[in-house]
Amino acid sequence: MHTLTTFLLATILALAITPAPQSRKKSPPQEKPEEKMGCGTVIPPEQLKAELARRAESAGKNSAALAAPPPTDAPYYLPMTIHMVCDDFGIGGLSSEQLDAAMRNLNQMWRPVGIQFFIYGEIDYSIHDDDFYVLPNVDAKQDALRQVNAVPNTINVYFTNLQGIAGQARFTVSHAQGVLLDYSVMSGYSSGFFDLEVFAHEMGHYFDLYHTHEDDFGIECPSGNNCSSAGDLLCDTPADPRLFNPIRVDPNCVYDNSAAPPANCGNTPYNPLTNNLMSVARRPCRNQFTPNQISKVLQTLHGSDKRRNLINSRTRYVDRLASASNNYCTYTAPCRTVAKALQAANNGDFILLKWGTYAASSIGGKRVTLGRWGFENGVVIWP
Repeated sequence: MHTLTTFLLATILALAITPAPQSRKKSPPQEKPEEKMGCGTVIPPEQLKAELARRAESAGKNSAALAAPPPTDAPYYLPMTIHMVCDDFGIGGLSSEQLDAAMRNLNQMWRPVGIQFFIYGEIDYSIHDDDFYVLPNVDAKQDALRQVNAVPNTINVYFTNLQGIAGQARFTVSHAQGVLLDYSVMSGYSSGFFDLEVFAHEMGHYFDLYHTHEDDFGIECPSGNNCSSAGDLLCDTPADPRLFNPIRVDPNCVYDNSAAPPANCGNTPYNPLTNNLMSVARRPCRNQFTPNQISKVLQTLHGSDKRRNLINSRTRYVDRLASASNNYCTYTAPCRTVAKALQAANNGDFILLKWGTYAASSIGGKRVTLGRWGFENGVVIWP
């Protein structure tokens, strides 16, 4: 008699974000996390030009897509390759607990966007180089690291010792791609500091979100009368005077009204979002994206040649209500059965299952990870 095997969903989710067990090496003492407040992501001229061109092209077009709700019930699952940079002697890396905390925090922050991230493959500990282990804030050196062991069709994330900054990402137009994160900042959670939202912030840049205080497109007036052509170009993120250096937000996440309105902007005072993930407010305050930011992320995911390839990379989607004719198990055309997903899968792929009961045949010698597609309970496999 067949028996039902119910997957413990918390365990499945852990499999999707936790690296395989192996020895963990601790980094030597670093600068204190609170000393590395800066985000190292700046808008290069080519990104500025591309953004303005996109805006000119979309001017006058139907903007209904901006109001489309994010797919929070059926999120996209995007693969990450994790690189732990070591010194010449092979010393370096976060502990498995620290990496697990970072991934959980990232996915929690991005859940309202309709995007979740998972670690694809083994953690890369093979970069043994003092020059990369202590990385100056110099574009050429940072982008040289981004070329090392980069896995195509995944988001390459490099953990190392960044000098003077907490993290940095490259926008969609950049030749070198990937995200850099600082060891001392990302290990701060276990040291009593809540710094993990730096990961979510840099991923925002990776999907072409800008700082809420951005002025490369022009200074945004607090009245909002130029919100679509200045600041971060989004009108549901109010004008922001830059909330750090000097610190303008108190420990209760309240703006202190210390910045005067910009010249030629009238007398409307600033009223920035101190909880926005793309601001530089105190880190414990930052935990939200706005609807327009979410819409832009999803537009970037679908519209950029360097991002849309992530949608069906290393993943197979299964929905028991899908068409039986679907064979490739993509996000938009999921397979109906686990058997078809197994047939379509490559070694290392993640198979995401919508809630329901499924019949499963032998995996056939393939190494795959089964996970839940979305957040509803009740995925059952019938052997």
